Amino acid sequence: MPFKVSWLVEKRVIFSQTSGYLTTDDLITHNSVMEEYARVGENLVHIISDSTDVTGMNVGLRDLQKIRFPALPNLGWAISISPKPMERFFASVMMQLTNKRGRQFATLEEALRFLQEIDETLPPLSIPEESLKSQS
Repeated sequence: MPFKVSWLVEKRVIFSQTSGYLTTDDLITHNSVMEEYARVGENLVHIISDSTDVTGMNVGLRDLQKIRFPALPNLGWAISISPKPMERFFASVMMQLTNKRGRQFATLEEALRFLQEIDETLPPLSIPEESLKSQS
């Protein structure tokens, strides 16, 4: 699988890293895993998806209908990270189609700052160790 999903803050902030070349099936599986995490979350559960290491995608606009994230009452912000403007645009379109609260950022640092400001109930956020390794 070209993705890893874990808790950045236990039962509050899901952190996902995708890498390599992604297909529609990869994204469907990815969303299913994140849904499992969100269902056991507490209060508002936010999602940070870091696609900095994605090299390409084989996903068309018609495929977006298959990539639905279910309506969960505890879902907070869905945050996408990519240095590529086109990928941020793609993420923005997905958020609009699914009527979810979403924001797109070029860096993980920007995303963490935003989430820290928007949800004051979260503990101080820091960059995960896995992400530090991929930046080296």
